[in-house]
Amino acid sequence: MTAGEVKITTGFEFLKDVCIDTHFVHRGRFVRMAQVIATNPACIGIGIEENTAIVITEGRNARLVGCGVVIIADGEKSHSTNITAFDGHKKITIRDLNVPILSQGETFNIPARNPPHV
Repeated sequence: MTAGEVKITTGFEFLKDVCIDTHFVHRGRFVRMAQVIATNPACIGIGIEENTAIVITEGRNARLVGCGVVIIADGEKSHSTNITAFDGHKKITIRDLNVPILSQGETFNIPARNPPHV
């Protein structure tokens, strides 16, 4: 939970501008994802709980399947973060992070903020 503690790199890039994390709820990975999105606010984070998946069609349309939840972290309207303050002791601050929690059968569209998206 300390600002600047999370280090990331490019993954497989199956989806552009999306960070996906699994075992999200059980392993308490929300703060880690929030830091990733605070440093990359044009991206969204998708945290997938155990026994849960998202099915992506047409590169942007997502549908949830399984018995758990998916937590979306959208930083497009976030502000006032101290994420770049690397003093080693300061806890993170992120204001107005949008965090929908979705369950079985719900759908959402992955935003195309930096086209081309697919």
